[in-house]
Amino acid sequence: MTKAIVALAIWVSLTAGAQASTLAPGVYAASGHRIYVGVEHELPAPASNDFFDSTSQRTGDLQATYDLHLRSGILEDRHVIEAVQGRIGFSLYYAGDGPRATVILIHGNDPETREMGFIIPFFVCNGINVISYDQRGVGESAGNWFLNGPSQRADDVAAIWDAMRSEPRVDAHRIGIWGFSNGGWTAPLVSLHRPIAFMILKSAPTESLAQNIDYEVEQEMRRHNVATASPEAIALWHAFEGALNGTGSWSYTRRLYDLDAKSAWFRYSLMPELGVSIPPPSSMIAGLRRFVTFDPTQTLLSVSSTPTLALYGVLDRNVDAADSATHLREYLTRAGDRDVTIKTYPNAGHQLIVSKSGYNGEPALPERLVSGYPQIMIAWLAERGFTKQRVP
Repeated sequence: MTKAIVALAIWVSLTAGAQASTLAPGVYAASGHRIYVGVEHELPAPASNDFFDSTSQRTGDLQATYDLHLRSGILEDRHVIEAVQGRIGFSLYYAGDGPRATVILIHGNDPETREMGFIIPFFVCNGINVISYDQRGVGESAGNWFLNGPSQRADDVAAIWDAMRSEPRVDAHRIGIWGFSNGGWTAPLVSLHRPIAFMILKSAPTESLAQNIDYEVEQEMRRHNVATASPEAIALWHAFEGALNGTGSWSYTRRLYDLDAKSAWFRYSLMPELGVSIPPPSSMIAGLRRFVTFDPTQTLLSVSSTPTLALYGVLDRNVDAADSATHLREYLTRAGDRDVTIKTYPNAGHQLIVSKSGYNGEPALPERLVSGYPQIMIAWLAERGFTKQRVP
């Protein structure tokens, strides 16, 4: 049997079946393949396993578990602390007893719990402990993630950093951060207020939130062949943002909304997904303003000494990858940061999954991560000595 056939057989066995598996996070083996299995939980879906096969780069939901044999498990310590915005629940995932370099995982824009999939055992089983938290209003965390912006999320990560820097299994001098998508606005803010040892950014935007919304709307309209209406959809968003900021009126926004809602293209404008009335309840105004208004430029121009690895998919339809990669290098270089590595993948979208279109949910089959990801993160960390346990 050829290697290609063996790889295909393993992938079929992992993705076949009707019931989601409940394997504990860790590294498993199957026919000589090293397979990382994690728990992923994004509401309202139930928790499930996903996997990454480091031999074939295959990934996805893990449905069947036969032929998998645990090689290295990981341990978990659960915590709840009080922060400025109320309680926040998180876990330390680790292996061994001594202090190790540790990475705090920062969510994208979604109602996700601390269970963030295979990435947790991938880091832990390659020498880096992980701290992952429940988004606001999810799991054991109070509040509402939807009404928080990057600054509030950075406060949460800083509170976790403060609470865990004295943890015996955490090397306080080697705590880094990993931010995905919207978390790419949050991570640099944290680095300005805490001595972050390293920063890894995956599909991180450098445009303002408003500019990024424009980009996403245009891409979604193109996806559904209504791109000629993109200016109208973007104008509606600008009216909404202006009303939130006090530079526009809610009455004008409401008239525009009522008119546009009758158009066939409206369903693809992302405005219906906002799920709020026009105008929103007064209790939501401040939160929505935080949610859609933020400009990272000055923050990035102040990140002067944090080793940074940034990864982008050229076909990303959620973030303007070309513009973000260019500006990230420019801003960090101007700030004086001399350790910046930026890698772009030509055949990938937002999740760094191989794709012809780049849109989420449209992977090239079989579903797989681009060659070199996530391995590049461990190699980059190893070059800087983070994967080795320091001698006291």
